[in-house]
Amino acid sequence: LLSAKSTVRILRLFLLLTLIFYGSKKMLPSFADRITRPKKWWWSAGVPLPGLDVAAKRNLAGRNCVMNYFIEKQPPDEYDPDFVEIKPGEKNKDGTPKVRQPVKIMEGTYRTKGQVHVISRFIEAVADSFRSNTSVRQHIIFTESRDSGHLAFQAIRHWPPRGKHRSIVHVIASDELPRDRDSRNAAKALGYGALEDIEERFKGIDKARIYDRDGNLAGLAKIDEDMDDDEIQEALEVDVPDKETLELRMRSGKNRRLGNSTSLLPDGTRPYPNLRALLPFEEEDEGDGDIVVPYLHVDGTSMKNQLLVLESARDLFEDKTIVVVGIEHSPDLDVKTLIEFFHSVRYKTFFLGARQVARIDNLCDEVLDDVLDHPSVKVPTKNWARRLFMHLGLIPKDELRISGTEDSPEGPKRREAPPFFVAMPRGRRSKEEMTIQHMYDLFGGYGGGGGQIKTANDRKAPGK
Repeated sequence: LLSAKSTVRILRLFLLLTLIFYGSKKMLPSFADRITRPKKWWWSAGVPLPGLDVAAKRNLAGRNCVMNYFIEKQPPDEYDPDFVEIKPGEKNKDGTPKVRQPVKIMEGTYRTKGQVHVISRFIEAVADSFRSNTSVRQHIIFTESRDSGHLAFQAIRHWPPRGKHRSIVHVIASDELPRDRDSRNAAKALGYGALEDIEERFKGIDKARIYDRDGNLAGLAKIDEDMDDDEIQEALEVDVPDKETLELRMRSGKNRRLGNSTSLLPDGTRPYPNLRALLPFEEEDEGDGDIVVPYLHVDGTSMKNQLLVLESARDLFEDKTIVVVGIEHSPDLDVKTLIEFFHSVRYKTFFLGARQVARIDNLCDEVLDDVLDHPSVKVPTKNWARRLFMHLGLIPKDELRISGTEDSPEGPKRREAPPFFVAMPRGRRSKEEMTIQHMYDLFGGYGGGGGQIKTANDRKAPGK
């Protein structure tokens, strides 16, 4: 740079800038990652116990809980089914370096391919466990549906006609749209979540019952004021229960209790339709087969709404009419609150992983806290410096678990881990429940045990 010749100075400056740029590209990313990297996760040492301030090591101390949940040994895609691991130096077939592709949203829904695969496979396991039981009247319920009925439509295919009873699917539409203006406009343009879209998807399927958010039955023909009662009944496309029938349904079932047609939380939240009113318990009382809900799905973008749905089904939980319930992992979902609700109705709570269901409600408090703090489950870092480096491209954004684009119905959104929770009754061992867990574990479609077999005799251990 000190040379008298301008061309030499320019050449030296160019070489110096090139060296600085190359060094920054090599060194800055690792430096930025090192100074902002979250503290390494590990099991906590212990918890306060009777007679001890803090136990030096984990100790049950006479408690009735479980400590052997080894979340650190789970594959990275167990609770994020769209995770793709790329090893250093890994290349594509054409020799180009392999890079992680953006996770896309499946057409017709707001879920990713991995999420749809996981929940569809679990619902299929539920359906398979009830396939041989033709003596009960099966009703499958999807609440707060905001995917135009996509998941419900996929699910009903696993319940083909068998025996004298036909399985019926009930879909209650959500009227909630994304808060972001651009995402909301995109959702409206796509007819996203609209009741009419759900009706169109199930058009011609006589074993589907579609409801709006307030529980009003959709799919009814237009009725003129001049019609008499007989003409009205002929005009209706589906049977609509009258007030007397609804009251009978609310009194029916094992508990024989009278409830309201809607469930209302103490803070005056908008009521949600009581799910018992959807089910024809009057036919059960006539000895025409017991009513069973093999699967209840609770969608939603907020835990407040999801708890409202669960409260509306409380008496169905209490008399064990519902065999399995699946809950979407909403952004503000509190796992401990969810466990507390299911504990109050004597149900077990599980993570729905890519390969197996893992019970979490029986974990010791400190173990559950550690599990929820694990990077594979915990909400991605909110460290502003690390996020700044991500914005500058110095650190990959993969750990934020963002899927979708601006054109997606809900826009770019964080993939919650695990994407779903499930619950099953406590204190009851039934063939269906055991079959569900074994079917889901064995026939997975993921490496390491699930999906590697055609029959139970072909099963092999992970890594073998």
